[in-house]
Amino acid sequence: MTAFDVLVVGGNGRVGGSTVRWLDRLSRRTSLGTPPLRVAIGGRSAASFDAAKMRLDLDDLLFVPLDLDGDREALSAAISESELVVHTAGPFQGRSDPHLLSACIAAGVPYCDVCDELAHSRHARALAAEAAAAEVPAVVSCGIWPGVSALMAARAVEKLGGASSCDRVELSFFTAGTGGAGPTIVSATFLLLATAVTSFKDGLLTIKQPWTEHHVVDFGAGVGEQPCFLLDNPDVFAIVETLGVASCESRFGTAPRVWNTLFGAMKALPADLLRNPRAMQSFAQFSMPIIRAVDALVGSTNAMRVDAYRRCDDRNETTEKVILRCVHPDLENCVGLATAAFALEILRGRVGDVSDKPTIAPGVWFPTELQSDARNNILRLAKEETLVWEMGEDD
Repeated sequence: MTAFDVLVVGGNGRVGGSTVRWLDRLSRRTSLGTPPLRVAIGGRSAASFDAAKMRLDLDDLLFVPLDLDGDREALSAAISESELVVHTAGPFQGRSDPHLLSACIAAGVPYCDVCDELAHSRHARALAAEAAAAEVPAVVSCGIWPGVSALMAARAVEKLGGASSCDRVELSFFTAGTGGAGPTIVSATFLLLATAVTSFKDGLLTIKQPWTEHHVVDFGAGVGEQPCFLLDNPDVFAIVETLGVASCESRFGTAPRVWNTLFGAMKALPADLLRNPRAMQSFAQFSMPIIRAVDALVGSTNAMRVDAYRRCDDRNETTEKVILRCVHPDLENCVGLATAAFALEILRGRVGDVSDKPTIAPGVWFPTELQSDARNNILRLAKEETLVWEMGEDD
């Protein structure tokens, strides 16, 4: 028996800590058929772990010293004690080597991450055959967005009749302020302003400039209409590659609207500076007092909308459209909930009630590739505490 069930790498941070909290909370519910999970946080700083443990108020948390950039043998030894590794240590921008996933495959340990960087997620997906041979299930880019947003897209395409019926998917996201998130997520947003946007039009890849071509999007009750701008998102590539959709783009907006203007102005900074993770992390840390003050005024709401279109006549007119919406009151809370939902689905039939049938096969998967049972189970958990949940008539 291992010393713990789940190792959350980066669990000292906001996203990782929220994931830890939800793993504990959800696994304590008898309706899930899972005994309380034994959770460990992997990181470099014991002091940061102590602070996180106090903040989370979880007495049973364990600490595993772990340095992602350190010795590979030490990394392998650290993860080998777990039944699942959850990688939340962002930002992922500027990384392309999924070496933590590689270490998990070598150790035979299931894996998931919250990667929002296309290059990293594609390199991870390329390890699918290796993971399948090692009988290791892994899901990449599986937080709230990307992640639950991809499951929404899969459901929208399904409601139109499948890949042969759906011509176009548009993804739209909104977060009030920073959503209560920490400097790591803020710095990731800054880094995305220097990342070319992957867009598809009629099956052709089109590279566009970030924070351009804004649309006004109605997110529904409590959020309303908000301007959203092009921003890179690995969901786009996954939707086109795995769902067979010809056209797809992703946009994001925030509040107050002056933040949108400031993001646009940041693009004028030298590209080398914007692409520097250390510089953007420092800038995010420097900006946090102002950001926190604004967050206190605008709240932390997170909203998602997926539009799927069908074209089926000679005039190429849109004849049918599916709109799905989801609104959570707090980004930090809902991204942890979503990540925990993916993690529990990977553990299904492997930890706890082993008589339950696993729904995620060995291999490396985008969320769009998961079977319907797995997608529905994850969405059922992600619905918790939502303000708006419009997923179709069968919810």
